[in-house]
Order: sequence, then C-alpha cells, then structure tokens
Amino acid sequence: MFKGFHIYESDSNHEYARVYVTEEPKEVDFKIITLKSTYVDPLISHRDVLGALMHLGLERDTFGDIHITEKDIYIQVVAELKQIFTDLHQIKQDFIYFEEVSGIPTDSKQKNEAITLFLDSLRIDNLVSKAFNIHREDVKTMIDQEKVKINYFPVQKYTVLVKPYDIISVRGFGRIILTDDMGTSKSQKIRIKCELLR
Repeated sequence: MFKGFHIYESDSNHEYARVYVTEEPKEVDFKIITLKSTYVDPLISHRDVLGALMHLGLERDTFGDIHITEKDIYIQVVAELKQIFTDLHQIKQDFIYFEEVSGIPTDSKQKNEAITLFLDSLRIDNLVSKAFNIHREDVKTMIDQEKVKINYFPVQKYTVLVKPYDIISVRGFGRIILTDDMGTSKSQKIRIKCELLR
C-alpha cells in the first residue's frame, strides 16, 4: 500500500505488467490472456516478433513480455485486443498462428545465446556495448533515454556496475543475463559468461 492506495500487479516476475491502483482492497481482473504460436525459422528473435507486432500499429502497453522457446512464441496480451494479435500470420518468412492457451509453462526455457565477454570493467555502458556491438557513446544516449534497465528498473548512470544474475534489458536489442563471473584473463580482462536473448 502507498499513501492510502492499494497497488496490484498482474505479474511481478516480468518486465511488463498491468498495474491497478485503488483506494479499496479488491480482487482484480487484469483481463490478460496468453497467446501461443509455433514457428520454424530458427533465426526468429524477440526483436523480429516485437517489430511485427509494432508494425500492426499496436501500442507497447497492450502486450507483455515476449517469451520465445526453441519452437514456440508466447505473449500475454490485453484480452479485448485478441483479434488483432491473432490476425498476425507472418514473421519474417515464417507462418505464424496465435491461439489462446492457459499460460506459459513454468518449465519452458527461453531461447538464448551463450557468450563469453572480456571486459575492461563491469560498468553497464561497457557491458551493453560489448554484448550488442553498439558504440559506447550510443549506449550512453540510450541510458539517458531510459532504454536500458537492470532488473527491470531504468539505469540512471553510465557508471553503474553489473553483477552476476543481473538481467539487463536494452530496448530494441534484447536482454543480457549474467550467469557467471569467471575472474580475469591473462591480459587482466574481466571474463564473464552471459545469456543473450535477442
């Protein structure tokens, strides 16, 4: 509760959630459904799905996190807009057909790319620059525009240090999950393992 108001989140474990604020405690129906489609093209990424949805003219706040496994795409959407999402039938050259399901399976693992990075420091601007091959000055601009988040909160400074198991979200590029700090290399570079969700 905050200043006499009750705040409800549809899902506190995801980056995108619906929020309901009320003066009275109540059961909240967020009117969210889960849609699922299979896909074939192994190169389809989070970025491709997001681009296809935005091309339909959808506002970003009408759907939640995009969850991609090795063969399925899951997305939680505002129920009254279901028809718009189910009218999407192509992403890149792949045929897509979204249908409503009961939810995202708890054991489903997102498709990711395991990488090892060698860094001068664990500063957020340095990590994002190396992981996505973005010029460091461009990363600083993105931070100023609140397009970079750590654990779902916008980064305020370029000098913030990341640590193992942090989730770094970069709008338009994907996410980085730090999985292991492997110490330093012979050249005194910091060596870390990451999972990239593009």
